[in-house]
Amino acid sequence: MGNPSGMVSAKSLFMHGDRDETTAYSSARQAYSEMPAPKPFLTFRGIGHSSYFGDSRTVNTFVDWMRRGLYGDTAARDRLPADAQGSNTTWEFVGESTARPPTA
Repeated sequence: MGNPSGMVSAKSLFMHGDRDETTAYSSARQAYSEMPAPKPFLTFRGIGHSSYFGDSRTVNTFVDWMRRGLYGDTAARDRLPADAQGSNTTWEFVGESTARPPTA
């Protein structure tokens, strides 16, 4: 963070509670802004450090992100916005589209 190498090409998934008192949310946002695309960020609003680990949105988002990255699984990629959806979450994605092309 602060001066990332242009050679970094890791496929990173950011998940963070915006009320985290252990690891500053602002640090995660800075790291996210410095990483190249594709990159997702799942914010749990009103949640602290690791309080969301057992949440099904965390598990489903992580599994589908890994399937997308490891296997190129486009169905898993397309599920990501729904995986992360909730009344106290915000899903952001920069990079490849998760939208399905229109059918003819």
